[in-house]
Amino acid sequence: MRRRIVALLALPIAVACSSAGTQSNGDRSAGAEIYRTNCATCHGPTGVEGGVVGPSLRHESRRMDYGATISWIEDPQPPMPRLYPEFLTEKQVRDLAAYVNAL
Repeated sequence: MRRRIVALLALPIAVACSSAGTQSNGDRSAGAEIYRTNCATCHGPTGVEGGVVGPSLRHESRRMDYGATISWIEDPQPPMPRLYPEFLTEKQVRDLAAYVNAL
């Protein structure tokens, strides 16, 4: 029983460390350029104002962590278009996710 409690207590720390390490793989500056090229038409020039079709992405990190943002970009629900893997590489997805999570 004691081992199980210790393992359960350690889990959130491991998940947090893993998540933080993953986020460092995204380049926000590169993500901003990818955003302007691929997302601004629907979500607005910077992502915080929202657009005609897409909602504002301000504080999106409150709704989705970095990993969930990557998953959403890779496999979005309509009306958001699927840009990965045909138009965006894995690195571009990570960069874009880093930008969106910084808004």
